[in-house]
Amino acid sequence: MSPRTMLVPIALSLLVMGCNRTGSKPAAPVPTNGPEPMRPSVGAETPGQRETAEPWRSILDAVDPSRGIAGTWTKAGGTLHVAAETGARIALPVAPKGDFDLRVAFTRRTGHHSIAIFFRHGRGRAAFEVDAWGEHLAGFQNVGGRSIRENPTRRPNVQLENGRRYTVALEVRAGEIRGFLDDQLIATLSTDGGDLALSDLWSMPNGTSLGLGAWESETVFHEIEIREPGGPTVVATANGVPPKLPAVLPPEAGSEPPSLVRANSPRPAPVPKGADAKRVLIVVANYHFFYREYGDPRAELEKAGIRVTVAAGVKGACRPHPGSGEGRDGGAIQADLALADVKAEDFDAILFSGGWGSSAYQYAFPGRYDDVAYNGSAAVKREANRVIGDFLRQDKYVCALCNGVTALAWARVDGRSPLQGKRVCAPMRQAAPGIYNGQRAQPPCRWHPEQNGARLVPAGSIGRPNTAEDDVVVDGKIVTGEDDISAREMGRRIVELLAN
Repeated sequence: MSPRTMLVPIALSLLVMGCNRTGSKPAAPVPTNGPEPMRPSVGAETPGQRETAEPWRSILDAVDPSRGIAGTWTKAGGTLHVAAETGARIALPVAPKGDFDLRVAFTRRTGHHSIAIFFRHGRGRAAFEVDAWGEHLAGFQNVGGRSIRENPTRRPNVQLENGRRYTVALEVRAGEIRGFLDDQLIATLSTDGGDLALSDLWSMPNGTSLGLGAWESETVFHEIEIREPGGPTVVATANGVPPKLPAVLPPEAGSEPPSLVRANSPRPAPVPKGADAKRVLIVVANYHFFYREYGDPRAELEKAGIRVTVAAGVKGACRPHPGSGEGRDGGAIQADLALADVKAEDFDAILFSGGWGSSAYQYAFPGRYDDVAYNGSAAVKREANRVIGDFLRQDKYVCALCNGVTALAWARVDGRSPLQGKRVCAPMRQAAPGIYNGQRAQPPCRWHPEQNGARLVPAGSIGRPNTAEDDVVVDGKIVTGEDDISAREMGRRIVELLAN
């Protein structure tokens, strides 16, 4: 890498939203003073030169785009490409055990959000990000539970220019990590890894391999190289065919993509196919359902042979939130049934997907929303309430993800909320803005079950710490999941429950 003498703006905007990911995270204080925009100096230190003369090794050929954890990844012309999708990320086929340097050449084509490298250091995991939080910040996150906005590695005025090629690099040593952009040192942290934790928004099923991420930004990765003073652990290609991820994945992964792996848990027993197949009803909103909270559970259910039917307030077209994993075709789907036509006896379980549109199914909610579509109609709310009651009276599983949990919270079965006294998962992310308790507000989605007597588990507290990936709680016939990060686990959990 050669130093550059021109201005290097760098931009990274990681917007944390509500269940629909379009709301904004409550702002943290932002210092008004800080360094001027970066200007790389001639002769700037090249990452890793100070400690090793090991050669750089390319691992780009070994990256299998079908192993992407989130987002649409493809290869063409010797480059790796990712479409502009929320939280797009991929595991790299290498898991360094000691010191290493990683450098990645990329061009962000569209968007104004972050490019990230995911890594493990000691006992912790973290991301080195550039152009983050919509504030052109760079640094490591999370450190001591704090994001780039608040931790000591915060670097302001780092903005990427779309269409321009950059090289981001990471240097990991026993007691220190350093991040670079175009040979300029951006962030440094003295750490043994004990204070590092990867954000839920970037959850990685495999806890040891490196990874790349691009938030809602179409990006081309031209080069991915690593060097390791202690000896290479790079997975080489065989006859030009990219290998599968190495055995550092959980043993039960087999040949499945990492996004389908539920670590440290047995595989569910297969559900009989054909005439004896189980049936699950997924309820989405006609307007603004969260696509991944529909698509990911459905994929897991159908993989197990379960027949899936889709219902909505009105039979017909259902449109997802933009940026909720809907893909390039827009993600519109067709509801097979209107809620008024649903008969609980035809199904073995029901799942309410999230998204702010699911607010239209809150039968007893006393407030109102700024977006009139979220208020729904009295008739649709009555049918949603009837369906929930029918499933519970027939002793069938009633499940919900993210903001879909609010539909269960405001249901009334025999005069009380079905979540009263139940252990429940629900997200800290914001619910739809509107009038709550007579005042304008936008509380977290978990406010709704709390108001109805649920016993909320702490966010990200189930199973593996610092991730919501496995945050699904079963309490009797009520099954709740935290958000879209938990969506695949929700599908797997329903499969397990119906197989017993």
